[in-house]
Amino acid sequence: LIIQSLYPNPKYILYHSIFDERSPFENKENFVHILKELNFKVEFFAVSQVDNKFIKNLNHGMGLSTKLFFKKHLLQILKEPLQDKICKKEVSYKCDELVYTFKEENHQIILNITN
Repeated sequence: LIIQSLYPNPKYILYHSIFDERSPFENKENFVHILKELNFKVEFFAVSQVDNKFIKNLNHGMGLSTKLFFKKHLLQILKEPLQDKICKKEVSYKCDELVYTFKEENHQIILNITN
């Protein structure tokens, strides 16, 4: 986490049941405290009630749907300003001695191979 905190920080969105017997609630609170000390953006939801839509139970995992989680939070994250974040429309893959870089230029995908 210390190394990760040196890079542009991701946002952590955490849900945890106060009744979770597998992973105690206090452990999650400590983790959230550490994240905040390292200046990560954190949204922490302490869950104590079931809504039968998003939160299905109060056990470990809460029956939470990954699809609903992203439906609820992804748009919110994407709307946040990209301050101090560098975004490039490219991706690189290293294979043996070569690096394959795909990028978008003028609405076309360009492949650059380097070693």
